[in-house]
Amino acid sequence: MTTTTPTPTTGDTSADRTLGFLRIRTFRGAARPVRHVPGADAATDPYVLLGLHTEGRATLGGPDGTEVCLPGDVFLRDGARPLTLEETEEFELHLVHVPYRALALTDRQARDLAGRAPFADGTVAPLLGPLLSEIAGAEPGPPSRAALRSAGAVADLVALLAVEDTGPGSPQDGQDREALVRRLRAYVDANLRDRNLTPATVAEAQHISIRYLHKLFEGRGSTVGRWIQHRRLEEARRELARPARGDITVAAVARRWGFASATHFSRSFRTAYGMSPSDWRDGRTRPAEGPGAGRR
Repeated sequence: MTTTTPTPTTGDTSADRTLGFLRIRTFRGAARPVRHVPGADAATDPYVLLGLHTEGRATLGGPDGTEVCLPGDVFLRDGARPLTLEETEEFELHLVHVPYRALALTDRQARDLAGRAPFADGTVAPLLGPLLSEIAGAEPGPPSRAALRSAGAVADLVALLAVEDTGPGSPQDGQDREALVRRLRAYVDANLRDRNLTPATVAEAQHISIRYLHKLFEGRGSTVGRWIQHRRLEEARRELARPARGDITVAAVARRWGFASATHFSRSFRTAYGMSPSDWRDGRTRPAEGPGAGRR
């Protein structure tokens, strides 16, 4: 279990709450260190640690140096790494666990974001700060759709912070996307025979959200699910056309390339190529019989 530990001081207070998929902890009190110590959950369910410093002044420490944190500053750090804030005066601090799985970001983008200086200006931080302050101060209640929507709004704003400087049209952003798409397609190709291969399992294996996975394929002429089926059909068609495989059954090929049934495979094959799998196989693997071959 991850712990965030303040050094006790008379009059200090802290509060914990859950909002949708977010875990929020609030600290108030006199000057002292506040330390974040990652637990086993940081490995099993990676997250970024989102902080909002609403009152006071602190030095934000970590393995890579220190930054000054002022009232209104928003910061992010890798939840798997220790963190220390040296609060130098009366303060209020909100720390929020935002799981990677909720962010429309690659792992690399999330790590890069967690290494940047505290945010105060720009277009996103002035929106994120007040939202965090409001939800951290609200009365706790049972899980609800409103709570999930609020948590989703926080996650969306965090993701926007990652592209605020570079923008979705920047060369670096384009290079990152293309590299990720190539990796996704390579993963699909390597797992085509797995019947459990779906957009959800692809996103999970690549540590990105399903929403971001679909976004990556927008404008490419295909959805993720259609791309998986297209690649399966291509490989099945190649296998059926091999001369040495003239005796292989359509059902066996369908099973080998991850189709749920021979019927589904045959229907999809005919839709894609305009003929049945058996006609395609026979036309490619049956040897010619000399003049007049093929006449009935």
